[in-house]
Amino acid sequence: MSGRNMTKAVDTFSDFHQGVNVGAREKEILLEVAKQTGFVPIKLLWRSDYFGSGKVGAFHYLGTFGKKKAVLKIQAAKPKISEAIMIEEFSRQNKSKIIRPPHLLFHQPWQAKLGYEVLILEYVDGSKIVASGQLQSRERIQEFFNLYREYKRNCLNHPWLPRTQQLPSPKQVVDQLVATAEKIKPNNSYRRPRVDYQLALKAARLLEKVWQGVGLVFLHGHFSVEDLIKAKDGTVVLFSNLFWKWRWPFYDAVFGYHWFMYSLAEVKKITPQQVENQRQLWLNAIYSLADGKEERKLILAALLERAISGLLLDSFCYVDERNPVAEYLVTSTRHQLRHLMSQLG
Repeated sequence: MSGRNMTKAVDTFSDFHQGVNVGAREKEILLEVAKQTGFVPIKLLWRSDYFGSGKVGAFHYLGTFGKKKAVLKIQAAKPKISEAIMIEEFSRQNKSKIIRPPHLLFHQPWQAKLGYEVLILEYVDGSKIVASGQLQSRERIQEFFNLYREYKRNCLNHPWLPRTQQLPSPKQVVDQLVATAEKIKPNNSYRRPRVDYQLALKAARLLEKVWQGVGLVFLHGHFSVEDLIKAKDGTVVLFSNLFWKWRWPFYDAVFGYHWFMYSLAEVKKITPQQVENQRQLWLNAIYSLADGKEERKLILAALLERAISGLLLDSFCYVDERNPVAEYLVTSTRHQLRHLMSQLG
């Protein structure tokens, strides 16, 4: 696994509202794990927090395990299904010769007395297919979607989770997003709470109409540029396996684009035109996945679902409002939501 020190968002409302926070216990936990397993931490890779709240629900350290480089993951919020099980099931049914999960070296299930789960994973000496926070070429983005096609063809052969999970309605999601935004970023100057709430409700009602009679799809719910690492042997390792789930069609196709666009705030002196040029490269690649009008409509719906989240929470929770491009990222999200609604309506 490669990557700079960073904060990675936990994407589940339930985890946020549990309020699990192991940030203050980090050193203590590292000592406990070292004593039990012999893992020697070297440096922090990233911390996962709940919607930019500062509450740390997981963290990763690079270190050594059995004299080899490895990555320690501490998972504090109790998962419904352990990531260790997800990795095992993914590997069992995976037919791809290119994409694989990371090798699991050690696992200690979540325990109430400890308040965390331990996973030690192989260290992958490689690089990201697409680097977040950097302007990308058409070729790089195309490579990302070539891998997406490979994953859809060969990594999803036998769903191992039952199709019984009940997703919240789009209206419920809107209310959850608003409640979370009020809790962690109530005073952001670019928010338009009343206007955006009504706009998001209209979009939610449109999604309910589009998705009527459409079945959920089993997929990797965190298929992002951060989670595909190309190893030196040419294989690509897919991380964040905690997030396999049933979702609406093409959720996995638009997830990486959604977060990549906000990462562009890290590009120094980036202009709105550069943001839109990057957006068009991504959208061209995403729309090329559609096989006919119905699939294009489902892609538009997937983009709209993410735009709702972006407008009500993501666009201002993950971008410092002092950033020169922060206001544009919020207003352009609002524009994208309206544009998508006009295309679907």
